[in-house]
Amino acid sequence: MATATPWSPSSFTPAHRDYAKVKLTTWAITWGVILLASLIPAVLAATGAGIAPWLVLTPILLVLLLALLALRIIRRQVAALGYLEREEDFIVRSGVMWRKQVVIPYGRMQYVEVNSGPLERRYGLCQLTLNTAGTGATAHVYGLPEREGQELRERLVAAGEEQML
Repeated sequence: MATATPWSPSSFTPAHRDYAKVKLTTWAITWGVILLASLIPAVLAATGAGIAPWLVLTPILLVLLLALLALRIIRRQVAALGYLEREEDFIVRSGVMWRKQVVIPYGRMQYVEVNSGPLERRYGLCQLTLNTAGTGATAHVYGLPEREGQELRERLVAAGEEQML
């Protein structure tokens, strides 16, 4: 058992560092599309639609400001992800400003699945999803190396079956 505080980095297994690359790629795609959409007023102004110059620059500057803010937060968000296996339960943590810890007793786990999208597969990562009986709580463990995710899934299923006996 870990004697560290619940938010101590030493007590939780963190997300793989390559998960930050997945998040940054997602950030670039998302904000690239938003930036392109914010350029529509500039295109209209260039074609003589009569839009005031400040109306052209305002959405572009706002999008750039929001994108930089999101970029600044990504690494901290990834660093805040983690999980902790204990004897009776499994804890998943996330969040920087709004911290969240989900404690799932092994006996309450209904099913555990491993997923990976195209960006996660590119970096050899996956995501583990735990669903519980009853209240419908769901926990996600992000940024797991593929092999570690499969092994963790097997351990959790075995622990859940053991608790049910």
